[in-house]
Amino acid sequence: MASKIEFQAQADQVDIEVLWKALTKDKFEVARKAAPDLFAEWQVLESEGNGGNIGLGSLLYFRFGPVAPNVEPFKERIVELDEGNHLVKFQGLEGGFMKLGFTYYVLSLKLDRIGEGNTKINATFTYDLEKDFDGTQILEEFTKIVKDYLNSAVSFLQQKNNV
Repeated sequence: MASKIEFQAQADQVDIEVLWKALTKDKFEVARKAAPDLFAEWQVLESEGNGGNIGLGSLLYFRFGPVAPNVEPFKERIVELDEGNHLVKFQGLEGGFMKLGFTYYVLSLKLDRIGEGNTKINATFTYDLEKDFDGTQILEEFTKIVKDYLNSAVSFLQQKNNV
């Protein structure tokens, strides 16, 4: 049975549509500027008719930079992309954390508008671990990386708003 970790972040002075675009369609561009040490390499391997852009069904490749040098390159697929409800789900397929004890994981990001120009990020990490595997350390590392990425993206967008 799958386990879950949930956490939230707040994006003050960042409109929901701006943040949505930054976490989906412009994910790589924003990550490059907001968190340059996070990924050393990334690309869209399949785009399901989106003209090379990130969309539902896209297969994404990542190789971490200095933040997680011991994590192998990995692939994720966007398995849900609900523009109207601002919900995106990334499923781990191979490599990376799948080689470190996970047998399954999905990272869900749900954005909610909270007041004028402010956004709340609800993150849910649903996962299964290999039998008899104590995943405490790897769960903490994965959660920290996601939180740091979200905080970096929000800070970048806030600074962009104040220019």
